[in-house]
Amino acid sequence: MTIGQQSTPRTSRRPARLSLIIVDVVLFFLLSVAASLAMARDYQFIVVLPALSICLAFVIFCLILASRVRSGVFGEVGFIFLGFVVAYSVIPAANFLLIDFDFPQDFDALNFSVLNPRPDEIALHLWRHFLFAVTVIFGYLAARGSGRDDVADLRLKPVDIRIVGSMLMIVVLCIGTVTMLSSPVENYYEHYTRFDALPWFEKRVAYLAVMIKSGAYYVALALMFADYKRFRWIIPFFVVSISAYELVYSLGSRIETLSILLATLCLYHLMVRKIRLREGLFALGGLLVLFTAVEFFRGANFDLNAVLDSLREKGPKLAAEFGAVFYTSFHLYSERLSGTMPRHEWPMLFNDFLTAVPFFDHIQYNSQYWYAQAFFPTAIVPPQTMGPIADSAIWGGEVDLALRGVFTGLGFGWLARWALGSRNRLFPLLCYTFLFATCVISLKYSLIYLMSRMLQTLVPTVLVYFIISRIVGGLPGARIVYQKRLS
Repeated sequence: MTIGQQSTPRTSRRPARLSLIIVDVVLFFLLSVAASLAMARDYQFIVVLPALSICLAFVIFCLILASRVRSGVFGEVGFIFLGFVVAYSVIPAANFLLIDFDFPQDFDALNFSVLNPRPDEIALHLWRHFLFAVTVIFGYLAARGSGRDDVADLRLKPVDIRIVGSMLMIVVLCIGTVTMLSSPVENYYEHYTRFDALPWFEKRVAYLAVMIKSGAYYVALALMFADYKRFRWIIPFFVVSISAYELVYSLGSRIETLSILLATLCLYHLMVRKIRLREGLFALGGLLVLFTAVEFFRGANFDLNAVLDSLREKGPKLAAEFGAVFYTSFHLYSERLSGTMPRHEWPMLFNDFLTAVPFFDHIQYNSQYWYAQAFFPTAIVPPQTMGPIADSAIWGGEVDLALRGVFTGLGFGWLARWALGSRNRLFPLLCYTFLFATCVISLKYSLIYLMSRMLQTLVPTVLVYFIISRIVGGLPGARIVYQKRLS
């Protein structure tokens, strides 16, 4: 370097490089819009535009987040959650375009096709999804901060193997208790009524076993990843076993299995090796294929011949699950605009705050049950989910939706900053893993509901863990040792 020359700090080059990449992404987006305008018909283009805009917002969010955090984009709960927002928005739009808005009567087996939605109505609702995505992004980036104080790796100090074995035994005992108390069921919907006929005390025992079982999955996985070299062959067997059990026990419900697999990826990313973005996207693509296959089998009552016949007649298609958020919210916004919204009570607005109260009646003011009673009164259980987009239609419309989006983003961002920046504590790591693995619940219910579930699931299980650690004679508690990842 000659006299008079000044070196350019690396940190000053990063914003300039990020700006150039964002400009390239926006230019590619404009080219995609131009190509769509040239190839698609007018009524198709008005749906393509908001779908592309949602994708653009997500890509820009990923670029900004990647420049600010050291933990890797795939390990960010905001990335996973907004990925679900994109999937539950863009995949339905793609399905509408594939059938050219010619909806068969059995399109969703419920009521969406009956509404006979027009392309302009679908496009308007996609812009509502875009509004939700953008406000979540704003809230998350504002609360998450730079992330420079976070660590790329989290290491739990290995504990006595007897403690790990005890937690695995807790899982087995809870599974046995749930199985023993469960009533026989014949289909997926009846699965949610397994304990309805039990007396009060037995029902509470069953629900407690379900909560501790779910929490014990996370604790057992975290403890095994703490000593990854010792348990690296046991972890896959454990994950496959409990995933298969949850699928079979629930007769095709996928949320618990999805949570287990995402928790495994999260712990591997944080405690073993950072998962690169392309590896993570490949893994998520595998989950998409898996859960589409499960939906096919569930719809055919797990009859392979029926599945093959359906594929020959209708061809392959993506899981209808990805329309669950769109269909309900579209329907309720249609009711809102037409002034035919069914009567609803004000306590329903605050029901999610009450879900953390033990033994409280969580049905009377639950918007999901309200929706089922209003439109599907003969259903065994509510056949549709709600979520912040649908709930906003009941109350304040688009303004309400924007506020819910900001609140959700701020909540996830603050929780990520707290958990990944905490030291010497097991509970924050478990909280973060739980949020990462179950964040889709916030899209189908709410963030407050998810937080209530986290407390109900993790608090009793962590208490059981600490009791076992003292009885077995292990460590008084797992200490998180922060280690800097080698570049």
